Amino acid sequence: MESSHRVALSGNRRNPVISGTGRAGSLLAVKLRAEIMGGAIAAGDFLPTERELSAGHGLAVMTVRRALQQLQREGLVAIEPRRGCRVLAAANDPLKGCPLAHLHSYPADEALDGVQNSINLALQAAAARRGWSTLAAHLGGRGAAEVLEGLRTARTWGLVLEATDPALLGLVRNSGLPAVFVNAWSEGAPFDAVLQDNYRGGYLAAEHLLARGHREIAWLGPVGASSFSRERLGGAVGALAAAGLEPRLALVADTAGRDMEAAAAELLSRPDRPKAVLALWTDVTLALAAAVRKLGLVLGRDLDMVGWALEEHYERYRPLFNGAAMPPMITWKVEDLARAAVARLAERRADPGLPAMRITVATRLMAEGV
Repeated sequence: MESSHRVALSGNRRNPVISGTGRAGSLLAVKLRAEIMGGAIAAGDFLPTERELSAGHGLAVMTVRRALQQLQREGLVAIEPRRGCRVLAAANDPLKGCPLAHLHSYPADEALDGVQNSINLALQAAAARRGWSTLAAHLGGRGAAEVLEGLRTARTWGLVLEATDPALLGLVRNSGLPAVFVNAWSEGAPFDAVLQDNYRGGYLAAEHLLARGHREIAWLGPVGASSFSRERLGGAVGALAAAGLEPRLALVADTAGRDMEAAAAELLSRPDRPKAVLALWTDVTLALAAAVRKLGLVLGRDLDMVGWALEEHYERYRPLFNGAAMPPMITWKVEDLARAAVARLAERRADPGLPAMRITVATRLMAEGV
């Protein structure tokens, strides 16, 4: 689906022909530039055709073409063969109040979860350092076209995506808006992505348990539900292979579609109860810790585990362990994620032709006493 907006010439007036085609073309470029930069012609819209501009301004078609080529060199429009001249998002200047939008899939009446709210605040801070404003948008129950049209009306110049709806991604691709995934990813989507280093996190977690002397390591969490889970699992298997062990986990308990605490209790109640478990999602980490308490087990004595948490939230979970030592956690910093995303959008705004990149921010192991 593509934008079908084409701007009409205002009124029926014709501008007088100005002698000297170079000057006439420059004046037309000045007029169109002012309309684009002032928001009278929105990003994603098509300008009137060359023939319409020629007739409306009393200029030769070649003079109009030179004016449009000038605007293209300035990065304000893209001349698309057989389609016309489309206004680009570069016309929306972030230093003149045009916002950067953070688009997520939560409904409007539902509070963002802890991680998404932290990302939203970190994006605001990273954008503010550059003098940019931001707005938060949501899909909720609205159609993707309606949401994107609202952002276009607000003169959004770029998008931070925490939504992977295929219809939305198709519209974003055709809109020409610079976009970057943050803490989300869709394989094959032609956008930059800034993510946690999931593979490295899985590797560090398994490496820690191997250093504790474990050779049989279990997995509790989603397996194939997302690229995140596949990468974390792949990192753990990679650590086993690097240690010269068979590259497979002893037990894999997939929590997709299940009550996580019940799945954890089931895993810990097996006759061959694992002594080491990877729980590389925050909600899975907390579910495993709750099951350990209810079964009367003691972390560090009956079970070694490695969890996963946003570094800024690390201390938030301490009370859930009833005074016991926090288990080791793979952590990442939301500030790193936001700053990398904003920097990448700035690069893409300056050079829209850059190839899509997948950027990972560092994950590290936090373990008390280590």
